[in-house]
Amino acid sequence: MNKEKRIEEYIIKNNLNMEKIVDDYYNYISTIIRNSYNFKAEDEDEMISDVFLIIWKNRERLHKQERFGPYIAGITKKVIYRKYKEVTNEIETSEYEENMIDNFNIDNIIEEKEINNCITNNIKQIGDTEYKIFTKFYYEGKKVKEIAKEMNLTTSNVKTKLHRTREKVKDILKIGGF
Repeated sequence: MNKEKRIEEYIIKNNLNMEKIVDDYYNYISTIIRNSYNFKAEDEDEMISDVFLIIWKNRERLHKQERFGPYIAGITKKVIYRKYKEVTNEIETSEYEENMIDNFNIDNIIEEKEINNCITNNIKQIGDTEYKIFTKFYYEGKKVKEIAKEMNLTTSNVKTKLHRTREKVKDILKIGGF
């Protein structure tokens, strides 16, 4: 393989001699790929084929005086980048799917639903003010300062009521078997 060869040297009777290109540049492309990232063997073979396919598809656009080595290296780097993104995205997706499977346990969902039902059915027994504070904080996601302002209470009073309500909720859950 000679990186100084020009594209015109691979044109015979206005056709690109792909067989000669493959013979001359297969190892060159393979080396670039192997030195870039630790791809699987089948991915490397696929990328090499992709490089040659891109060359074939763009044969009409080739500039005959251009050096072929840098041209092939540029295509190879683009193919490597595209495959790297594909492979790393697959890894992220599969890890995400594994976590989803772990987290999507039907027993956990049922238990969580039962706990929520137990809390909502029994929290009203705690008291109207405590119930409002608890639901505003935990279900509506409001901050202590917001709740205090809305209910004309001090922030320390809201914090105290939240603490006491949490203790009562723990007792309710213990009684409920949780």
